[in-house]
Amino acid sequence: MLNKIGDVIMSAEKQASKSNYLSLTGEVVFNKITVPDEFKGQNRYTLTIALDKAGKKLAEKSGLVTKDYEGKTQITAKRKVEYGMPKVYNADKEEVDSTHLSLFGDSVTMLVKQGKEPYDGYSYLERVRVNEKAEGVEEYDHSEF
Repeated sequence: MLNKIGDVIMSAEKQASKSNYLSLTGEVVFNKITVPDEFKGQNRYTLTIALDKAGKKLAEKSGLVTKDYEGKTQITAKRKVEYGMPKVYNADKEEVDSTHLSLFGDSVTMLVKQGKEPYDGYSYLERVRVNEKAEGVEEYDHSEF
């Protein structure tokens, strides 16, 4: 009997942890995945997107921190460098190099994990799928900079 209760609790905890993941859709505004962003001595991968209608609705419903800029709702997801680079996928759901993600303009879906209280307004980047490449933008070559 006690073993079954433990299994039920563990199953509930797994469900709860899975429910912290959100798929947010929109257009890339700032891409700092290939070359991490450095802020106050901290190195982080960051991706800022302008949320589409569905992404905005989900972010607001989940209580995530967003910013309005020029009539568009933006969200920035972060990931510590020590956790490794987030995986990047193409529209066919095949894993690709991070340079496949343009610096701006690509239509993407990013899988983020919502933080736990008191940081539940923040999102942590897990992986990104490039749904559609921006017109006229080629794969990013960071060696040019």
